[in-house]
Amino acid sequence: MPDEPLDATTPEGPGEKKKSLQFIRWDDSEPAAHLTMCRPKQNVMNIQMLREMAGVIDSLLNRKEVRLLILDSAPECEGYFSMGVGAEGYASPMVFQMMDAFHDVFRAMNEVSTPVLAVVDGVASGAGAELAASCDLVIATEHAQFCQPEIRLGVFPPLGAVIYPRVIGPRRAMEFLLTGDPINAQQALMMGLVNQVVPHTALEETVGALAKRICDQSGPVLRLLKQVIFDATWKPFSEALKNAQDIYLNQLFELQDSQEGLRALIEKRKPVWKNK
Repeated sequence: MPDEPLDATTPEGPGEKKKSLQFIRWDDSEPAAHLTMCRPKQNVMNIQMLREMAGVIDSLLNRKEVRLLILDSAPECEGYFSMGVGAEGYASPMVFQMMDAFHDVFRAMNEVSTPVLAVVDGVASGAGAELAASCDLVIATEHAQFCQPEIRLGVFPPLGAVIYPRVIGPRRAMEFLLTGDPINAQQALMMGLVNQVVPHTALEETVGALAKRICDQSGPVLRLLKQVIFDATWKPFSEALKNAQDIYLNQLFELQDSQEGLRALIEKRKPVWKNK
């Protein structure tokens, strides 16, 4: 299928009708915003789909009331989270545009600092597996499968080669990427690639319960914490520690919510967050 025009607009502001979105569904009306990939049946990502994803994530930049972003796949794509980018994404005329669009999704996730929960109920392959691995939390069903088959095509996943050593460790990353062998949900759990594996029948309840526990917290504090953990994961220790101290002393304690949390502790009550 050829890519659709690349100038489609993305939504701005909460609750707007997302008429311009062709390959995703977007709901930002709740504290847990919901981005659903919907390009049946395998959610093969094209440039327009990736731009739509980056656009809606960018719209959360100043949305302090949004505490979590849930990323999943539409029911029409049953059996698949995403099979990655299309074959055109590996061809010389398109590879630069595709890579830029793909990396923009990850840039957006990091810049908005909203924690991201991936829900994988099926196959996540290639860029689809990289997408899940780059999220902050992953819940998978027993039907989930993860694969980076690029080595068998004579290439390698540049983002995955950077992310996997940090997520699952260098030796496991080497085996995963050098062989191209798929791993099932339980293997992914043992590797630390996913947080939980649940039966399909328990997926909605499990995701809802985790989302509620996260969304009960202060949105600005969640964002600051994600920023500190991101720095700790990707930056040298001394730089990450300095950044954490700076955020803790100069940003965290400027928040009304941090003061409210301390008052609630002293007064032995549940804090009431203002998300400020």
